[in-house]
Amino acid sequence: MVKRALTLFLGAQLLLAATLKKVDLSEGPSYARAIFTLSSRVKFRTGRIRYGDKTLLYVDFYGTYPGRIKSRYSFQNPNLYLIRVSRKDRRRLRAVLYLRNLRKYRVFFLPSPPRVVVDIFFRHREIPLLRQLGLKIKKIALDPGHGGKDSGCVNPALHLQEKHIVLDLAYILKSLLENDGYEVILTRKDDTFLSLEKRTAIANGQGADLFVSLHVNSSRNPRARGLETFYLNLAADPEAERVAALENETSGKTLSQLGDILKKIVLNEKIRQSRTMARTVQKVLVRHLRRFYPDIRDLGARGAPFFVLMGAEMPAVLVEISFISNPQEARRLRDPLYRARVAYGLYLGIKEFIREVEGK
Repeated sequence: MVKRALTLFLGAQLLLAATLKKVDLSEGPSYARAIFTLSSRVKFRTGRIRYGDKTLLYVDFYGTYPGRIKSRYSFQNPNLYLIRVSRKDRRRLRAVLYLRNLRKYRVFFLPSPPRVVVDIFFRHREIPLLRQLGLKIKKIALDPGHGGKDSGCVNPALHLQEKHIVLDLAYILKSLLENDGYEVILTRKDDTFLSLEKRTAIANGQGADLFVSLHVNSSRNPRARGLETFYLNLAADPEAERVAALENETSGKTLSQLGDILKKIVLNEKIRQSRTMARTVQKVLVRHLRRFYPDIRDLGARGAPFFVLMGAEMPAVLVEISFISNPQEARRLRDPLYRARVAYGLYLGIKEFIREVEGK
């Protein structure tokens, strides 16, 4: 009797439950629409999960059972390449959309027939100009910051000066890049002072394809730590303004020149490429260093008005490598092995950016 009652109860539940009948996808280069057609209206919930460089966007359908549908839908779209459908638990059916370059999404219900619609908007990925023109990167300018009378940031207790640290890094990085066949220009080869304008003038005059300025960070807060990479733009936040002000101290620019400075920033056609380069170098450098130093803090890639980047006629970034004012990071900066690992991380980041723009 109990068994018969349970069978009747389960049968009634199945009759009341909705069925997922069909999964469709319409797509374009920067937009896609996934449509889930159901037998009746249901409650649903959405969410997303970051998974490496991918985003998993899921839709949970409550009181829903799979009809005659596949459990896996593969697509040629590089931004939405897979949809998987499976039972999450006894109450839910889950559809997971595997995405890249997600910008935003929206989910809504449409009746007649009952459908849950997922609109997905992707970040538009333009083909880099270098790749469009079939150009190759052959010459890289490395700019060890400060020098001579300008010591940069210092840590007197450990006898550390920024100008010496970044010159050492530049020589290690130069050797790594030259081993791969690149021509490398150093804006300074010894402990000499160079104006900020002269640095990019050297890179421009010798026809460099990339410009990388190397620096060490400092803060009044001894607990401040981490690595960050900048590209030329208006400062987006107070901390970026602070770092730019620190590195711009020797520029000699006056307020009356602000108009020309801003014009250079706005008209600089390399900003987009520089932003991509900054993000790539930062990501790869942090990932490499965390293999040896899991506590490395990623401060990200940001735009700021660095004078040393303004005259560059090529993609240009400025890397701030650790805080000399932080006791732990200062000890690392004194360690030749740490410097070598930083240089190798920068090498990997530059190589990754070159692969991206050359389409390799």
